[in-house]
Amino acid sequence: MNVVRAWELTESGEAVLVDVRDQSKFGLGHPRCALNLPFSLRGLEERLGMLLQPGTSVVLITENSEQAEAALPQFQEGAFNVLGVVEGGIDAWQESDLPWEVLRELSVHDISGAAADGNTVIVDVRESIEWDMGHVPDAILISLGELRERIDEIPREQRVAVICEAGVRSSSAASILQAAGFPDVVNVPEGTGGYRNAGLPLETPDQERS
Repeated sequence: MNVVRAWELTESGEAVLVDVRDQSKFGLGHPRCALNLPFSLRGLEERLGMLLQPGTSVVLITENSEQAEAALPQFQEGAFNVLGVVEGGIDAWQESDLPWEVLRELSVHDISGAAADGNTVIVDVRESIEWDMGHVPDAILISLGELRERIDEIPREQRVAVICEAGVRSSSAASILQAAGFPDVVNVPEGTGGYRNAGLPLETPDQERS
């Protein structure tokens, strides 16, 4: 699909752009309002179900034609209406001077204690069982699959730092928030795993109750 047509469909609300490039490349720059669904060899359609309502029309942005060929067969169950793949990928988008944005990153060292300043809210998008094993102090838990229905719980006037276990789900969640108009969203690519490995303090539900 031509990049201009892809943007027209997005701007009119007829389709959602889904960028399946990895989270690091998505962070460096992506079409405005695109959602990030980092590529995997299987399960893309199921994972997209955590980001969008079934039946939504989507246009894919891929790294290259090989990635497109590997991604498209994963949408054969029909849960989503795939209208096409952006011809020329992200390079064509940039060359066409269409709306563009970046997703900034924050290190685990910067996230430690960030919520205490009152200017940052940390949103952990893992599942409850992961949260119970240890989370960044003062973070709030909103699992990725619940994010859209609970998005109004997240303050828009603060910086929102999104974290998961390894930076993949958090990139998807951050892209949802960006597309919803949150003005200051950052991803924590090292995730809680990197936070833990850095020896930074984690909190558990028992500590919260004490």
